[in-house]
Order: sequence, then structure tokens, then C-alpha cells
Amino acid sequence: MIELYSPENETELVLIRSILDGEGIEYHVRNDHFGSMEIGPRIELFNAKTILVSEGHHDRAKELISDFLNTTALKTKGKQPSYSLLDKVRMMFEVILFNWVMPGRRRRRRIEE
Repeated sequence: MIELYSPENETELVLIRSILDGEGIEYHVRNDHFGSMEIGPRIELFNAKTILVSEGHHDRAKELISDFLNTTALKTKGKQPSYSLLDKVRMMFEVILFNWVMPGRRRRRRIEE
């Protein structure tokens, strides 16, 4: 098996899986379930997911993945969110108001037996 691609997130992994399944290309995802167990930094060879394909299917799979990545890059190019002044003020208000408030423990009600 040869490494094909290491997706950046779960959504990208699911889309690539569907492309490979649709073409009948067999693949294996290294760290498929282990990479989802812990939330934290993405560390190669520890929790990063990597798609592996056989040598015979590598060229076709690479072509499909590059077409997919180029198409999605073109669609998302230049689409940065633009926030109005009102949105920025609202976000600052939310950070100031809600970031410093930590909910305390609720009192437990006694359950009468």
C-alpha cells in the first residue's frame, strides 16, 4: 500500500472515501478510529489520518483526488467571511460577557427515598 493523501478534517476524509468507493478503488485509512479518539494537535504518525491505496490503483486515485482538491479550491478561493462593524462589536461583547463567566456547580437536590 502506498500513501495517497492525508486529509485535513473528517469532512474531507468522508468525501474522498465516497469518491474512491464510487470508482471501486480499495483503500485503507491509517489511524481511522484512533485519530478520532483524542481531541488535540494533529501529529503525523500518531493521530493524523492517511489514506493508503494499492500500487495498481495509485495513479487513478491520485488523479481523482487532485481533481477533487482543485475543484474545491476553486470554489472556496476568495470566499473569506466579511464582518460588518455591528458583527465585530457583537463578537467583542460576547467575548467580554461570556468568556469570563464560568458556570458554577448546581446544588444537588436530595432525593427522598
